[in-house]
Amino acid sequence: MLRAVVVFLIGAFATPSHGQGSTELGPNTNEHPFQCGAAFAIMAKVYEAAGDASKSVGYQTKFDKLAVQAESIFEQSHRSKSDAEAYMQKHVDSLAAVAEKDVALVINFARRCDQRFPG
Repeated sequence: MLRAVVVFLIGAFATPSHGQGSTELGPNTNEHPFQCGAAFAIMAKVYEAAGDASKSVGYQTKFDKLAVQAESIFEQSHRSKSDAEAYMQKHVDSLAAVAEKDVALVINFARRCDQRFPG
């Protein structure tokens, strides 16, 4: 399934008109590291498949930072690191499913996440 997402997203990045719609992060700020972490994980794979190692590493680094934040959020609720990882994977799977139906939405969401978590 991730391969299909990669193909769709690579095509979308080659087409400037995609991703112009509006997408918002959810109102629960504790969800943002999970939501954007999922977007960054997908973007890292997209750029890796496209042969752009620099951007792939950049998104992987952003994902890694958010994964640490996500684990911290779960630790505060007395939940395990493995619970945080499973919850992050659930977000990745959900976003990949959305990408199969609406690539522009996922691209726009990743852009919103880039604004929320620039570095």
